[in-house]
Amino acid sequence: MIVQEQVCLKDKHSFHLNVSARYWAEYQKTEELREILQDKRFDKLPVLPVGGGCNILFTQDFPGLIIKSAISGIDVLHENKDEVLLRAGSGLDWDQFVEYCVSQAWGGIENLSGIPGLTGASPIQNIGAYGVEAKDVIHSVEVFDRQTQELKVLPVEECGLAYRNSRFKQEWKDRFIVCYISYRLNKKPFYRLDYGNLKEALSSQGGLQEGPDAHSYNLALIRRTVLAIRSSKLPDPDVLGNAGSFFKNPELEASAFALLAERFPELPHWKLPNNKVKLSAAWMIEHCGWKGKSLGRAGVYPKQALVLVNLGAAQGEEIYDLYQQIAADVFSTFGIRLQAEVVIL
Repeated sequence: MIVQEQVCLKDKHSFHLNVSARYWAEYQKTEELREILQDKRFDKLPVLPVGGGCNILFTQDFPGLIIKSAISGIDVLHENKDEVLLRAGSGLDWDQFVEYCVSQAWGGIENLSGIPGLTGASPIQNIGAYGVEAKDVIHSVEVFDRQTQELKVLPVEECGLAYRNSRFKQEWKDRFIVCYISYRLNKKPFYRLDYGNLKEALSSQGGLQEGPDAHSYNLALIRRTVLAIRSSKLPDPDVLGNAGSFFKNPELEASAFALLAERFPELPHWKLPNNKVKLSAAWMIEHCGWKGKSLGRAGVYPKQALVLVNLGAAQGEEIYDLYQQIAADVFSTFGIRLQAEVVIL
């Protein structure tokens, strides 16, 4: 374990902004994490746990200690003919983890292919794509408790996983640090293909196979298809700095949506449980004329209105100002306040 001082963060987060941290440390074991947090140098400083830095907007230098998990390893805790229970370190690259699971014909996260970041973010952010969310497959989360300095296993039911949210982002933000995650994956065919154009894209490639030995092929096909769709819509952060979807899709009560739909009948929406409706933030942003537009050195990606990009040497304040202006225009037009999916510091 090495602690560094005055570290440039440009290559340590996906917006690639020229900001720095007073201290930076990486840990490969929970014992090293405990040692870092007990170090008297950091007693009165803010501490920020990060993963791949793919969901953060820095608007200024960070004045404290940033700690990053490098805990690796994938262990099979239980397995039978129907499913497998895995324990993965929080420092694993998420897409490499998905690739490994697909290669083993373990299903459930193939729709989440191509999401940047580390496995540790999956319960914190409740990552999701193409009709699947992390809460669908997470069994439990092993955390380091900063109050007791001990490890604790939390059943997923206690973690409050919701749309791009969890208790780890709310009341547990300064208490628990995710160290390991257990996932329950399928060994029998069960696929989620009813979101967006995934089913159509699969059909264009011949569709899924049937039969007792088709599961492995189908998982690999779904993964390749999702990766192709993502690459056609989303920019490579190493080419154009971004944090993926910057905005959450807002949710309304069905009665409020009915009133809105009278004014905007073409507004894309999805019915949710509990008499709620999810709306397309991308459509509203595009309707307000922001898709492909820029403000200084910050811009809206031409192929996906949810994505804000660093057009080159942008400062965090410029991206934040763009976010604020888009949100203000959407509120003025639709009466809906867009919320950031990205953590703004």
